[in-house]
Amino acid sequence: WLALLAEEGFTPRGIDLNIAMVEHCREQGFDARHQDALSALRELPDDSQALVSGFHIAEHLPFDTLYALVDEARRVLAPGGVLILETPNPENLLVGSHTFYHDPTHRNPLTPTAMTFLLTYHGFSEVQVRRFNPYPDDARLPGDDPLTERINGHLCGPQDFAIVGRKV
Repeated sequence: WLALLAEEGFTPRGIDLNIAMVEHCREQGFDARHQDALSALRELPDDSQALVSGFHIAEHLPFDTLYALVDEARRVLAPGGVLILETPNPENLLVGSHTFYHDPTHRNPLTPTAMTFLLTYHGFSEVQVRRFNPYPDDARLPGDDPLTERINGHLCGPQDFAIVGRKV
């Protein structure tokens, strides 16, 4: 991956507060730093990044920090740059009422509607919600009637979603 990214002119950098994950990434040859995402973004110049991504960090942040992170991401992204934030999907009732709380460092579930508003408010365009990781088919209730499908959608649907926005 590093060679392919370098050929395309990209230099990826990872940021994590978990030192074990930083070391793991470094062992794979990546530039990884033990730092919080907001301070890392604040060190970057305006319009300097093609992509900012955060996978399963938004749900750990107080809202004012998440707000600042989205604001800083927009500042550092070059025109046409993309922000991706992935988080557990509370539209899945099992996630929103149960599995989200397996991690005691999670604060509050974030809805696709709220995250869409947040990115739109900060001026991102082409904001999209992408849903991922449904429960396996064998977890679904049998049947193909509308009520069973609706229940399966709420209980076995995507466990995660990503909000994706582009800087104009």
